[in-house]
Amino acid sequence: MRDINATIRIDIAGKSEEEVWRGVKYTRRKYVQQALKAGLYYEQANREKDLKKMYEMHMKTLVEGGTAAWTYERWKKFVKPAGNRFFYVKKDGKIAGCFALGVVTEKFYSIHSDKNGIRPVVYASLKKYQQFRTHDYMYWITIKYAVDNKYDFVDLGGWQIKARGHLQHVNKFKEEWGGNVYYYYWDYPFFTVLRRKLIRNFGIFWRINQWFKRRLGKVGKSVHDENVITKSKSNN
Repeated sequence: MRDINATIRIDIAGKSEEEVWRGVKYTRRKYVQQALKAGLYYEQANREKDLKKMYEMHMKTLVEGGTAAWTYERWKKFVKPAGNRFFYVKKDGKIAGCFALGVVTEKFYSIHSDKNGIRPVVYASLKKYQQFRTHDYMYWITIKYAVDNKYDFVDLGGWQIKARGHLQHVNKFKEEWGGNVYYYYWDYPFFTVLRRKLIRNFGIFWRINQWFKRRLGKVGKSVHDENVITKSKSNN
């Protein structure tokens, strides 16, 4: 059974970095410039010990956002679409954050097309460095990476339909990077679609779901996460 999904997608095919930069909202450009002025930089890091450190940082971010931590094995499966595109963000030689970038084609959206793009699978940063706008920096570096490497689009990793709570702020943040809301459909089991629709359309079911996520995380396999892995990994 099909159900709707949404993301923020920035189409960059044939555009220069300057053109893409002009499409970013002024506030976000200002914060990226602050990050650069603060001396943030990034470097590739894909050794096993680096991945374990990134896992710890990512899980801390999830827990702070109200979701229970995953096992390392589950995390490794989820980030597999990134291949070797794992990066540290650093300031003064010290780790301030990390990000990982996956590659997808438009088949990710059930479209028969080989246009390909970048889709982040990890963004995480340490709280003490967030004053230097680490997340603004990572978002811009993701977009710049896609432009420099001649990808067709950037998918900012999801946009919540009928968002509630802190996800409203997450949506607004993603909307300011020059893209548009992009809707697409995936197949799910019947009861998964039913649950998704109830959570999306009724506040009481959303609150119940938040309660379970804070205490248990996602129990068992997430069909949505499995779709992300399956539709991404063949495009590396």
